[in-house]
Amino acid sequence: MLGVNCYPARELPVTSPHASQPLILPRPACSPAAIRAVLAANADPAVLHSYDQDLDEAYEQAREHGDLTPLLETVRRWWFEADAWRDPAAQRRFLARLDSYRTGGPPPPRQRMTRQEVRARYGV
Repeated sequence: MLGVNCYPARELPVTSPHASQPLILPRPACSPAAIRAVLAANADPAVLHSYDQDLDEAYEQAREHGDLTPLLETVRRWWFEADAWRDPAAQRRFLARLDSYRTGGPPPPRQRMTRQEVRARYGV
């Protein structure tokens, strides 16, 4: 089983104390099965299909080249997507941010997270 630490262990899952508010699921483990479970429960079929295709392609590349790097990169990339889908509000913000990047381009460098900040926050 492939497992990658995609987020710091010190971070606890966030839950909603009120039943009237949507429940925020705990962060998924960084494994293909955990990511697929979150997407299957929350994402639309097109997203799940895209994940399955990307994962299949990454497995094939790993087999062909004898290198797990494509598989690890695919799992890490999709973990961020699954993390956004576990919280409906975060998912909407994520999609709105992607739409703004598509229409207006990426944010200016001063508004971007550096690789070091991503690593510090998510452990990847």
